[in-house]
Amino acid sequence: MSEDNKAVVRSVEEAWDNQDLDSLDQYFAPEFDNSASGVPGLPGGLAGAKMAHGGAMQSFPDRKVHIEELLADGDKVVVRARITGTNQGGFPLMNVPANGNPIDFAFVGIYTLRDGKIVSHWGLNDAATLMQQLSAGAGSA
Repeated sequence: MSEDNKAVVRSVEEAWDNQDLDSLDQYFAPEFDNSASGVPGLPGGLAGAKMAHGGAMQSFPDRKVHIEELLADGDKVVVRARITGTNQGGFPLMNVPANGNPIDFAFVGIYTLRDGKIVSHWGLNDAATLMQQLSAGAGSA
């Protein structure tokens, strides 16, 4: 089962990366809970996650996920990855204008699956590195 769960998470990360948001519905349970990693002001669940992703794509239209490790134990799958891209659309959440700065930061996500569907997600981004990369050179002539 662990290998099946890893395959689900890999498919989900690939769908986000390829902007194939319609395919995500098949991987998430209706009761999917991402309250531990949701964006303030957005609805919870998959709908909110899709909205957050849309905002990220406006900021970083060349955003890519690079999976570095995928570990599974029972109903849990942990993904350790990097996100790369370029600040082409600004980052309103941090009040940063578009400045062409490259980003490359780490994130960890823990997915819980039941019956082959994702029921919860907890995530942690290296926001300090992201902020530094976004702000570097911002406002300079």
